Amino acid sequence: MKIPNFLRELINSNEYADKNSDTYVRATKYMNLLYPGQAEFDSTGKMTEPPYDMTYEQFLEAQKKLKEDIENAIQEAEEETEEEKGLSIDYSEFIETEETIDVRVLMPWGDIQNEKLIVYTLNIPDDDDEEHTEAKKIWIWHSEDDERICDDCASHNGKIFENMGDIPELPVHPNCRCWVEEQELDDNNKTVFSRVYKGYKKENKTSEASNMKISDNGINMLKRFEGSVKIGARHVIYDDKTGRPVNSDKELPAGVTIGYGHLIKSDEDFKHGITERQATEILRSDISTAERAIKDNITIPLSQNQYDALVSLAYNIGAKNFANSTVVKYVNDSNYHNTKYPTLESAWMAWNKSGGREMAGLTNRRQQEFNLFNN
Repeated sequence: MKIPNFLRELINSNEYADKNSDTYVRATKYMNLLYPGQAEFDSTGKMTEPPYDMTYEQFLEAQKKLKEDIENAIQEAEEETEEEKGLSIDYSEFIETEETIDVRVLMPWGDIQNEKLIVYTLNIPDDDDEEHTEAKKIWIWHSEDDERICDDCASHNGKIFENMGDIPELPVHPNCRCWVEEQELDDNNKTVFSRVYKGYKKENKTSEASNMKISDNGINMLKRFEGSVKIGARHVIYDDKTGRPVNSDKELPAGVTIGYGHLIKSDEDFKHGITERQATEILRSDISTAERAIKDNITIPLSQNQYDALVSLAYNIGAKNFANSTVVKYVNDSNYHNTKYPTLESAWMAWNKSGGREMAGLTNRRQQEFNLFNN
């Protein structure tokens, strides 16, 4: 594998001579990542260069590290902008491909496949900060306008402040539900940017379950829970128990999986893998049974977060188990009580076992679902 251009530039820079420099540290990290040093020996004991650049496990690790690098760069840029300018900006739209690296990968079944590693860079326009700095700002006070609102909060509701220093202190009192929205306006006084400046904004819109569908956030949560195995940009067939890819050129054993937990049926052919879009479409199709279980068994209006959390639970434990669960009884009836599971949380967290044994992964999943349900 030839040295990528970005790594060559790091090595050739003046800073590389200083072993304490960020350049040297970064270059060394990438050299160790891209050249893991797989040595082979012939029958005489002489070391020879292997016909591949890295093993499959090393390839996955390199993919992971390169992705983490760009995610860390985004986080640092966003935190710096937040700290210096008080702005919350999503910099993920400025991700660009810096370089594509051709890699020969030794697969678990012994074949060598040509794959690609992608190095990303964050290209933030120079005038981005200037554009936001020049924008006019206003702050709008919001109060929960219901029977619980106090006179002080009601007097501020809807007020617009043009100077930050004029905004009253928050919270106004314990359990205050007010929040202040910061807006940036263009020359025509149209909002170009908005964020919660102070206080806590709680989204409490609800809908009948029969009219709802899982959100993109819910889908992304399920993707994280279910996991997948990819080689390059394509999802490949894998053993769900080991997480290792399966040689699709041979007869597939029972119980193999592709995408986000999709159990391959006998009449399905995925030997060439699937794209991310296909994996998402299959996941949406697979969760339709779980969504039907929510619509058939939940009788109260739900927020989007509550719906997404319930779909994740039903998808994981099965529609029949969900329908008969104590969770459903608690959700539908605020006065319901069960001696074995005295709270909704305890009923929810009880679904953390496999084969009668508690599983750390399931416990973590249940906790994240329950936290989302209550958010």
